[in-house]
Amino acid sequence: MKTVLRPSIRGHSTLEYAVLMPIVLICVFICIEIFLIQYQKSVVQNIAEEAAQSLSRQWGYKPLPVDEISSGVYKRETYESREVYWNLKLLFSKKKEEAAKEYIEKNIKNVGFLKPYVPKKTSSNNTEPNLIVDVNIKPGLPAVLNVEIMAAYQMPMKNLMRLVGFGDCLIIEGHAQSLVYDSKDMINTTDYVYQLIRSTDLYQNFIKKIDPLKKNLDMILKEQEG
Repeated sequence: MKTVLRPSIRGHSTLEYAVLMPIVLICVFICIEIFLIQYQKSVVQNIAEEAAQSLSRQWGYKPLPVDEISSGVYKRETYESREVYWNLKLLFSKKKEEAAKEYIEKNIKNVGFLKPYVPKKTSSNNTEPNLIVDVNIKPGLPAVLNVEIMAAYQMPMKNLMRLVGFGDCLIIEGHAQSLVYDSKDMINTTDYVYQLIRSTDLYQNFIKKIDPLKKNLDMILKEQEG
């Protein structure tokens, strides 16, 4: 009886593993890479949207005095500290925009899995910015508030990404827009403007001139009622 010799498949299995394992590992790393990038992008976009919504609700106001909370009436001398409608105080909106930029820059640091990109020094010994935040308001009825964020991060698994032609820096952008339209704030602003007008000499002189006319109208109304 002859013995049939079967060819060994151990060598073939080892060869298949040697070929397939690097491909599988690369696919796993690419999936992780995509997840990290998408997560960081969602974090940046979420910060932009939250900032835009907060600012459109008059973010940054100082607390109201207790007597104003209980009475519901805003005193004219407290309007400046509270700040009023964006459309009215355009000259002062820059200060608010700068405060918003600092708020966003502070909150975006060390958020997410990716590390901030360390910029290279330029010839003038200055460093390239790794975070650019822009907050601006466009007047109108309603006004439009825009928040833009551009953040630079270190490319995850940068040695692997270099093999496929990617650099060390990953730029992630976030954009958000919100309408600034609050009828309550608009009413408060109108009241504030009215109080400012009443305190002017022009208004007082106008009242004095129409006072005789007002008295005559009051007399006519009383006669008709009688």
